[in-house]
Amino acid sequence: MDLRQSFSDHITRAAGDAETALAAARGDGAAFEGIVLHAGTRAYYHADDMAMHFRPTPHFARFAPVPGPDHFVVVRPGTRPKLVQVIPRDFWYEPPGEPDHPYAQVLEVVQTTTPDEARARLGDVARFAYVGNDAATAAALGMPPSAVEPAALLAPLDWTRAAKTAYEVECIREAGRIAARGHRAVRDGVATLRTERELHAAYLEACGILEHECAYNNIIAWDECAATLHYETKRHTKPQPGHVLLVDAGARFHGYASDITRTYARPGAHAVFWALLDGMEVLQRDLVGRVGPRRSYVEIHEATHRGVATLLVDAGILHTSPAEAVERGFTRPFLPHGVGHHLGLQVHDVGGRQVSPRGDRREPPASSPALRTTRDLEPGHVVTIEPGLYFIPMLLEPFRNGAAAAVFDWQLIDALVPCGGIRVEDDILVTADGREDLTRPVVPGHRDN
Repeated sequence: MDLRQSFSDHITRAAGDAETALAAARGDGAAFEGIVLHAGTRAYYHADDMAMHFRPTPHFARFAPVPGPDHFVVVRPGTRPKLVQVIPRDFWYEPPGEPDHPYAQVLEVVQTTTPDEARARLGDVARFAYVGNDAATAAALGMPPSAVEPAALLAPLDWTRAAKTAYEVECIREAGRIAARGHRAVRDGVATLRTERELHAAYLEACGILEHECAYNNIIAWDECAATLHYETKRHTKPQPGHVLLVDAGARFHGYASDITRTYARPGAHAVFWALLDGMEVLQRDLVGRVGPRRSYVEIHEATHRGVATLLVDAGILHTSPAEAVERGFTRPFLPHGVGHHLGLQVHDVGGRQVSPRGDRREPPASSPALRTTRDLEPGHVVTIEPGLYFIPMLLEPFRNGAAAAVFDWQLIDALVPCGGIRVEDDILVTADGREDLTRPVVPGHRDN
């Protein structure tokens, strides 16, 4: 791909989206001459002079893939977007490195050395809208509070980010390729029972990244810890017994994220768990096949519960029919999260519950409050498909003590609790006539080579 041309086309689309959002806001009574997108202000730990790791705000990052705080992008209809970049002169800290990216050939770029100078180089933006993380910066620019991320503007901006440009898709694809190197390194360490900490270090080394450069906090969980959905501890002790490993880890490329999960079982894992893992791979591939234009993501989520119900019934964990298991909520403790989410500059990208550019929302079903995407799919959307099945004692306890306790095989469940759980996840692009799996070609399944 010609990165310069692709980025130029991307900026044309992004600027057009911004102008459309300004027109929509004007129609809702919020008139602005343009938008100031702020990379953001660095935050510090309470009562400390140590800065938190900084990540540019996503609407800014859509226009300018430059690291560090205090930069601005000015979007004014009819003109080329302008990046006002802060490159500090400092001997305490090195300036952020320049990305290998042709943004300076596409944007108008003004370089400054301080935030004060950057604000001064913006010109008169008092009648602009501000999008960023620091209302005090907006006030310093002469903007009223009503201009700080106004809902009438932010809703159409969030809406348009769902449909990715060719440039954005390639960035997500490359983020998947980077993560694939780490996933291979982790997979190689399963057979030798390397510790979670060792596997995490191997992942970073293989990807060539530092920990703060990950797309999110990697989950590398042996055995029962796989049942903690956002498990972040990296134990330094050898796994005991080391029968199951779940790895949920991604990477970033020019700000865009990948999000990939695999589960591996070793000899000695419970035979039923092996069957469930094989079944989950088949189910996940079926769910990926349901992705396409004008498809309902909620229906894909509901199909996930039907598939999990079938796995539980076939394994003898539930003594009922799959249909009754779904109807009576018996799958909920085994699958407490949604089937996935939109993906892009944010791992859980914005706009997933919007049904219009005005910000109208479709809330998730009452039975699945954690479902992050309820929006129907369209070409250009990138979503994850990540069904799971877990053995979480605290979620199962009400059923163990409830009226339907006899439906569950508690002896088998107790034998499977040490296995933790299963999750399989890939990043899927919606195309005009179907889908493209961006990650399965580079990160094979648990039985694939």
